[in-house]
Amino acid sequence: MIFTSLSKRPILVLLILILLIGISVPFQNNIDTARAKFKSNNPAIYLNSSILSKVSLGYRELLADIYWLRALQYFGSEEINIKEDDSTVLYNYFDILTDLDPKFVNAYRYGGTFLAEPYPFGFGDFESGTKLLDKGRENNPDNFRIPFEEAFLYYIYEKNYQKAAELFNEASEKPGLSDFRRASIKGMAGSSLKKGGDRELSKQIWQEIYDTTQNEKRKRFALNNLKELNTRDFEDRLTLAANQYEERFAKFPNDLNDLVESGYLKKIPTDHNDGEFIVVPEIKSIKSTTILKADLKENLKFLNAKSRRYMDFYGKHPENIDVLKKFIIEKSTADYPENPFGEKYNYDPETGTVSYKSDLID
Repeated sequence: MIFTSLSKRPILVLLILILLIGISVPFQNNIDTARAKFKSNNPAIYLNSSILSKVSLGYRELLADIYWLRALQYFGSEEINIKEDDSTVLYNYFDILTDLDPKFVNAYRYGGTFLAEPYPFGFGDFESGTKLLDKGRENNPDNFRIPFEEAFLYYIYEKNYQKAAELFNEASEKPGLSDFRRASIKGMAGSSLKKGGDRELSKQIWQEIYDTTQNEKRKRFALNNLKELNTRDFEDRLTLAANQYEERFAKFPNDLNDLVESGYLKKIPTDHNDGEFIVVPEIKSIKSTTILKADLKENLKFLNAKSRRYMDFYGKHPENIDVLKKFIIEKSTADYPENPFGEKYNYDPETGTVSYKSDLID
């Protein structure tokens, strides 16, 4: 390895380090000047990576290490102003660094996520961040962490569940993963697709996990997800039958007995957890009580957490549910979860508590 051979020639090491640090100084000064003028897209702010490679005397990885340390020092300092600074500076910095050492995985991960994540965590330049991570995936085809972390960016910040699932799947196929880790990542791909609406592909992933995993707990989890997806398919088929009933009788069915009596349904089914299928009149849909309860529980947990967050921000509870909704849309990366029953949630402005009870479920 490079450091093993260099350790035998300490004088040469010292000379090379002095030379390489000297090379990096004008690059850093150019960036500092560019930051002050907010003209970081000017090509003159950085040295060309091919020039740096030529003057590195063959020690490209060593020069990349020096740039990496300077990047951590510079972009982790209090001097950087994420709100005002141009993200092109950071992208150019890490683009050159990874040209010098294409196998520098942490440079792609750090630079890509810091570029992509929104303020106050990063620059909010999603395109540049994922471009750097894509470069990392191309240069490190056997590394699972780069597509794995890029998948989270698409899932959390872009709500692009299809792309997230593709990246999770890509990560799960990399060599060197344990069976448990591989199954876990495939499970994340399945969850992404389920949330994103691509049920068929999600079923395939959960089925593969069920068929291949040796972990009984994970097998049961995969089976439960398969059953839930099938239940959601059944909800759609029942709702379609209810729509046909409405076209024929000019009214939406009051319950599933109407569908049985009119011949649209042979018998009243139960869902995957022995729950019922019921009519939700506000949204004119047939829904599973098991899924309704789970969705409502998850939504209320999320909304009450955001209400407490509002209190932390402003020192008071939201005046009403619409104020809380606006806060979530403006301050959160997640969507506002609408009531699965199609009605407004109950809200207590004295305590900031969001709740809801329906006569349709226990």
